[in-house]
Amino acid sequence: MKEMTPIQIRDLCLKSKIYIDFGNHPGKDRFPREVAILGNIIITVNKGSAAFNEDIPILSCYKINQNKIDINYVVYLLKDCLKNYNKRIHDFSYYRQFIQLDKEKFIYDLRQLINK
Repeated sequence: MKEMTPIQIRDLCLKSKIYIDFGNHPGKDRFPREVAILGNIIITVNKGSAAFNEDIPILSCYKINQNKIDINYVVYLLKDCLKNYNKRIHDFSYYRQFIQLDKEKFIYDLRQLINK
């Protein structure tokens, strides 16, 4: 994705069904949020911000143990998500709603801070 334009990345994400991120998750990661909104299932490790439901509120079955990655489970999960995409994508309804409401919450919190 290094040499892709933002539009090419968006178009690829619109075609994909699953986004896997086993990175460090140093903060509220932007990319998992964006691909979730575009209809992707998120599979991550329980590392950094991804370990906290306050930042990435997805079911624990989609958060792989960073200390002992069970490749058999990851393969099972990938196959299951692809086979049952229409069912599994509903597991991310709350996360998508959470993301959409996050902007409103930020503005509300900012106004509360300013009005103190």
